[in-house]
Amino acid sequence: MSDVMNEEKVDSGLNQGVDSACDEMEDTEAANEDSEKAANEMDSEGAANEGPEKATNENSEDPEEGNEENGKDPYSYTKREEFTSEIFKIEICNLPRFGFKELKKRLAKLELKPVKIKSVPRATFAFATFRSEEERESAISKINGHVWRDKKLTAKKASATADPLLKKRRADGQGDDEPSVKKPCVGEKGEENLSPDERLKKAVSPLWNMPYDKQLESKSEEIGQIMKNFANQIFKNNASLRDWLTEQRKKYDGHCCELQPIKPSPVQTGYRNKCEFTIGQDIDKNDNTVGFRFGQYKDGTSSVGEPHCLSNIPDTMKTVVKSFQDFIRLGPYGAYNPETHAGHWRMLTVRTTRSDVMAIGDFHPQQLSSEEIEKEKNRLHEYFSSGEGRSSGVTCLYFRVYSDRMTGNTTEPYKHVLGKTNIQETLLNMNFEISPDAFFQVNTAGAEVLYEQIAEWCGATTTTTVLDICCGTGTIGLTLAKRVSSVIGIELCPEAIENAKRNAHINGITNVTYHCCKAEDVITQTMKSITSHDVVAIVDPPRAGLHPQVVRALRNSPFLKKIVFVSCNPKGAMNNFIDLVRQTSKKMRGQPYRPVKAVPVDMFPQTKHCELVILFERDSCT
Repeated sequence: MSDVMNEEKVDSGLNQGVDSACDEMEDTEAANEDSEKAANEMDSEGAANEGPEKATNENSEDPEEGNEENGKDPYSYTKREEFTSEIFKIEICNLPRFGFKELKKRLAKLELKPVKIKSVPRATFAFATFRSEEERESAISKINGHVWRDKKLTAKKASATADPLLKKRRADGQGDDEPSVKKPCVGEKGEENLSPDERLKKAVSPLWNMPYDKQLESKSEEIGQIMKNFANQIFKNNASLRDWLTEQRKKYDGHCCELQPIKPSPVQTGYRNKCEFTIGQDIDKNDNTVGFRFGQYKDGTSSVGEPHCLSNIPDTMKTVVKSFQDFIRLGPYGAYNPETHAGHWRMLTVRTTRSDVMAIGDFHPQQLSSEEIEKEKNRLHEYFSSGEGRSSGVTCLYFRVYSDRMTGNTTEPYKHVLGKTNIQETLLNMNFEISPDAFFQVNTAGAEVLYEQIAEWCGATTTTTVLDICCGTGTIGLTLAKRVSSVIGIELCPEAIENAKRNAHINGITNVTYHCCKAEDVITQTMKSITSHDVVAIVDPPRAGLHPQVVRALRNSPFLKKIVFVSCNPKGAMNNFIDLVRQTSKKMRGQPYRPVKAVPVDMFPQTKHCELVILFERDSCT
């Protein structure tokens, strides 16, 4: 069990606005991979992040009553008519030592269907929420007295989690109109002394004022520490590799393998081709502002700043943002408020390519009729087709409605408003079609560097079969297809698979096949169907890494000798790395891999993030 809280969520959450500006833009490459390439993840609820329950008594006490004036009650969201499973919450006590999945299966055996499950490492309690009081009472009845591993469980009602923004403001003694300001680190300029533009830069692109060579140096040091930690984990988990590891550490400055110099991004400014902009109030309380948050909702920040000062966003995108902001300010409907859940316009997503611009407006219907919603959609069409928005450069426009939370749903399908239905991009002399929710690397020029590195380390020939796991729209596999015998892509998102198939057709590629399913459900059978002994797996998973069953399948496939692992979050994927090198066991029957070489690739200048590519090969001594 990890040292962080495990949580599975299905309902739309406490608030839509908990992610920081970094999460909204700097981490879009991570968050969008999680949602668009979630081949190996649990279901999750929107963008909510309610924060962990810290102790049993915190969740058993009654919420504070009253003080709802000006929205100061951190529990007021539970008293509205909107649905939230937090009002049907239980605490399960006297649990034995358990894993998160074990608890989930145990509740399923009791024929319970929780909306969310939260567990704390090494704790004897956990929390679960349900969709109704009837379901909650049934759960308490079934759990009370149930024996699991010689432990008699108990269950009781638990109070809802406090709204993190209002809770933080109350703790800090702030009023509604006071923006939260983080305390500065030693030697750091306090945020109260920063201009709004400086605060936004610090939140969204924290390395904006650092020379690029220093950015690369900082990222290289971070990756170096991660690889040294990986070496420590190899020592702990595979005694048979300790002699080999000792030599590797001597040879590679403490690392478990060769760590090559970081590969820089060809472009450092204006490189982002996708951003998700929050719609809300700016720091001066001007409504209907389109931009990024100055900080995290859970830290008491909900103000939004316009992105004009951010140099990693292209000017074409800023033009669309300004135009959309003008459109909303001219209209009858205001921004959605994550504190009160009132308002309508929630988010603007902008995607750009060398020739196209896609814009997607997210709209909460509240109590509007279908006719009123259609009228607003038509107003959007008119503004960008023949009004002032026509000069913004939008070539593809969508409108998406968020369903009322009482239904338990989050969104309706995209509604095409104007222009093309998809946009096109060129990458490594190939053409790719991108739909509204399809994954595509946020730095196109950087992606070319990354894919060339993957191709080099694959060492693929005309007899090679490439297994492209978490393939998204198929870009990696398709760029390799003409060099190899065949490509097999696995991806959970149906829209991404359809994109991949269209992209194969557009580029005249016929030696690819795709499976739309969870990788863990198909990989074992897929490996059995491959007759070639020359198989290379490319894995480019979401931030949480691969499902453990996928790693086991990779370990247990004797013909698979090489894995190129691409990680946007190496710390989150560390368990995958460890399982690949772990000593042979009942679960890991196949021979272990060894890390051969690694290289960081900077896809995200001005931020602290970069990709890490590791080449794993089977232990040559076995």
